[in-house]
Amino acid sequence: MEVLQLISLDHVHPHDLIFCEQEVIHLNAHEEIFCHACSKSLEGASFYYCGECYFFLHKTCAELPPVIKHPSHRKHPLILHPNSQSSPDGSLCDMCGLKIGNFLYNCYCDFDLDIDCAMVARCFFQPEGHNHHFTAWCRSDPFTCDFCGTYSDRSEYTSEALVPWICTKCHVVVHGKCMSLPFTVHLPQHDHPLIHTYCITESQSIVLICRVCCQEVNREFGCYSCQNCPCVVHVDCIIDNVQEVRQKFWAEEIEAANNQLVEQEIEHFSHPRHKLILLQHDDDHEIETKCDGCMRLISCPFYRCLECDFSLHITCSKLPKQINHPLHPQHPLTLVPNNDKFTLCCWACSNPFHGFSYRCRACFGFTIDIRCALVNPLEFYHDSHKHPLSVFTQGNNYPQCTSCGKACREDDKYMLRCKERCPFALHYGCAILPRTIKYEYDEHSLVLLYHGNDDSDGFPYCDICEQDRNPNLWFYACPNYLECPIYVHPECAQGDCPYVKLGTSIKAPDLHEHELFFIRRTQDFLPCHLCSKNDQEISLECNKEKCNFSVHFYCAIL
Repeated sequence: MEVLQLISLDHVHPHDLIFCEQEVIHLNAHEEIFCHACSKSLEGASFYYCGECYFFLHKTCAELPPVIKHPSHRKHPLILHPNSQSSPDGSLCDMCGLKIGNFLYNCYCDFDLDIDCAMVARCFFQPEGHNHHFTAWCRSDPFTCDFCGTYSDRSEYTSEALVPWICTKCHVVVHGKCMSLPFTVHLPQHDHPLIHTYCITESQSIVLICRVCCQEVNREFGCYSCQNCPCVVHVDCIIDNVQEVRQKFWAEEIEAANNQLVEQEIEHFSHPRHKLILLQHDDDHEIETKCDGCMRLISCPFYRCLECDFSLHITCSKLPKQINHPLHPQHPLTLVPNNDKFTLCCWACSNPFHGFSYRCRACFGFTIDIRCALVNPLEFYHDSHKHPLSVFTQGNNYPQCTSCGKACREDDKYMLRCKERCPFALHYGCAILPRTIKYEYDEHSLVLLYHGNDDSDGFPYCDICEQDRNPNLWFYACPNYLECPIYVHPECAQGDCPYVKLGTSIKAPDLHEHELFFIRRTQDFLPCHLCSKNDQEISLECNKEKCNFSVHFYCAIL
């Protein structure tokens, strides 16, 4: 028994249609049959026919999309009809001017296209499957690119990227750089892919605003849009400015987190055992407390656990759990607390640290501490310089760090350099130096200064290490330097391993059978179990009675 292939095309015919692959069909062996859509012969073509009435369609005509967008009428969608609703006896095609015999594409604003003219720009309704055949357009007329919506005049044709090309099949005119645009792109922090579309009809939105530059998008020309939500982006914004796109969405993630309300009591994933209470006044203000997120000194107001030694800055408590960071664009980075208390090494500043970090869970290699993660590597402003800095600045290879004077090594891939090509550069570690710092022999906090405006009588030295100090490099000084002339190197002011939390204990059975504690010794150094020297302040030591095990921190992490 033959199984019939049936389709239903309610928008053009009330009955089901039967598929037929017969090459030639005649009635009474002499009458040729024509398609009711295009009025062309069915000879040599597959077709559909109605078993109840005299109705035939080419297979290709039966598969015509019921709704299309077209470059000749970009404002509204065009709908397929058997004949014009406004003129049942036929209409004139608004593109070629000829009378339309049967099927047509119609807009409610009295715009009609015959099938042949509608099919000229097939790319508008089959963008992913249409292959353009471009030819250089020799005319020098100004034009607007159909793919990106950017206007170009003849003065710009000297650039190969802006030379016009025309598709011989669908008659779209585009820039040379737009001929190979990807059909889909992915935007950071957007769950759906964006599809390149040639126009957006008015029925989809009233005003279109680019998600990147916040300027209006011309709906009559190409852009990238989301099929699931009202998100649109200029082609140039997403293709030519990839770093700026990452920058915008990276910055929005941080800003959104910081705009959250400050609550009096919170539960934080990094400290699930107890709730954290907001302290407005700290009775133990004389005790220096470090934030367990960023490992910097903390002051009120901040969150604190009342049952154990755990504290967080308000800003550190609101960090987003996942970000797309420009230094590692391949994968998202996840916020991870350091629960095992082993030190990690930041890829940006190379400092060992405790506390929070952003890590890549896809490649298990990239780790950046939250201090460096909050530095914008695409456009970072520092108080010491008037121009923005960037890791990705091209053509600026200033050979040394302005802060510490050390040479920029070949592997310093994360140097922040001036985008205006000034002789200015910063290591990440110098860029994140705290603006003020505590010093045990001064009642005031020391302030970071960027030049040699001091009262050292021409013999600058550091009050901690008592070594010479270059007055042209950064240093910390007491703000009341006339009465308290204290000047120190930044590395001396911070000490060894400034982002390691002293008193933290770890279990390292490969080193020692007991728990080891991070401590700082200023005298009576125990010899290191590994190198036998006794010249490092930061050590890992056992506090068991009669157990004098000690190992230098840097020996332990090698």
